[in-house]
Amino acid sequence: MRGVVSGVRRPSIVLAVGLLGCAGATSLDEPQDADPEAGVVPATCATVRCGDPDAPNILFPGNPACHGAGCERGLASEVLYIPPRNGQPWQDTYELGTMSPYTLSGYSSGRIALLRRLALIGDGVHAVLLDPSWPDGLRDFAGRGPERGEDIVKSWLLADDERTFLLIYSTRSTGWSEYAGLRESEVGARVKVCVVDQPHLLVPTVPDVGDALIDPDAWDNGACDWGM
Repeated sequence: MRGVVSGVRRPSIVLAVGLLGCAGATSLDEPQDADPEAGVVPATCATVRCGDPDAPNILFPGNPACHGAGCERGLASEVLYIPPRNGQPWQDTYELGTMSPYTLSGYSSGRIALLRRLALIGDGVHAVLLDPSWPDGLRDFAGRGPERGEDIVKSWLLADDERTFLLIYSTRSTGWSEYAGLRESEVGARVKVCVVDQPHLLVPTVPDVGDALIDPDAWDNGACDWGM
């Protein structure tokens, strides 16, 4: 049933005080991509906030903004794990976290690890794309040739009619329109799109956005629409 998380307690999300200092020398609206040839960014859960590695929900992080920690790190909790791989969504990042996930999410460049997880493992009940921030087009996400991210999401949804997909995007951002188009596809009834007006790096500060990564079907900021 949509909106019900069996046996999972939703936390009260408290963002780190430093989150609002995301800007630094970086534009708040700067789109974020990732280089598949780049090395793993050195980080451990002793240097960045990760939450519980056994949590039922996983958020793959974006590039290391916010003083190198990652603007989304304030969302980590006992029920939401954020692997310590800021800016490195390629290689084995998609395998990190529980092998029995409830919700799989990707923020910004972390969309790549999310898509790899959906394509290469294909688990999870819900998927959330939190402001993709980059127009990928055709890209070799899974090592099987160029694909479009929205086609990976559609295939994942078609594999299980209980699955749902939530897109949360900023009106000031990019890379979201193809995913929003899934509302007009054969899986549209299980696709929800929500709009926010914060700049890209401040999307993790949207009120209660952490709840969307734990119970995406129930989350609604007043600007959400399901497809047909």
